[in-house]
Amino acid sequence: MTALISLVTDSTSDVPPDLVQRFNIRVVPSLVVIDGRPYQDGVEMTRETFYQRLATFDLLPTTATPASGEFEAAYRSCPEGPIVSIHTAATLSGLFNAARVGAESLGERVTVIDSGSLSLGVGWQLIAAGEAIEAGASLPDVLKAIDAIRRRLKVFALLDTLENLRRSGRMSLLKASIAGALQIKPIIELAEGSITAVAQNRTIKKAMTDFIARVRALGRLERLAVMYTDDPVLADEAREALADQCSSPPLMAQAAPTIGTHIGPGAVAVAVVKYEA
Repeated sequence: MTALISLVTDSTSDVPPDLVQRFNIRVVPSLVVIDGRPYQDGVEMTRETFYQRLATFDLLPTTATPASGEFEAAYRSCPEGPIVSIHTAATLSGLFNAARVGAESLGERVTVIDSGSLSLGVGWQLIAAGEAIEAGASLPDVLKAIDAIRRRLKVFALLDTLENLRRSGRMSLLKASIAGALQIKPIIELAEGSITAVAQNRTIKKAMTDFIARVRALGRLERLAVMYTDDPVLADEAREALADQCSSPPLMAQAAPTIGTHIGPGAVAVAVVKYEA
């Protein structure tokens, strides 16, 4: 009998709870630090509570990486067999490195993967792995399924403000100059761990039209997910505008606080998987 393959991630992958349960994914909570106190995402603070408070903070919350021991504990809670652990791009977060260190004591049993992505860009890779495991795939075939998604993945985000990126010191992550920085509504693309500003608009209405057009230009989609920080109405608008472009129902997810801290209120994003060319 083939040993069961287990999946581990952190909460920034934003996989919806029903899919976490379906694929028995172990999720290590990411940490947001408010007034010097760390809170575990979904354990010590709900996402709804965080976003209700986000605009009221005098000092912007910061983020912290869970200790490598948290990942080791997650791995040791898995049944015997291989473990695949998928995390946010190492260029954007310390989560991948913490997971890698946490895996060291388990030797070759754990394969730790830098997704090159964020939020449901990570999540789609986990979901593909879960589907492959359900179908009885071997570890090499599970890894191939992850890579097949990654090669066809696109992640775009529309930000209502750059203030949070500026205050958190993360503006340097952008790979293109931003004109009139804090007054524009940028559309950014995340690919292989790099964030690039691909458009700048002065109003949210124009930015949303541009955002939808860029996604529709990708053609027919195999998978679609819409993520948001504190504005589900904007997310619903994106979902409704793009739903007919996708073969399966879109996923919806509120972004982890550790993501929202940096991209700010009013943000909406998509993670899409294109069909093979």
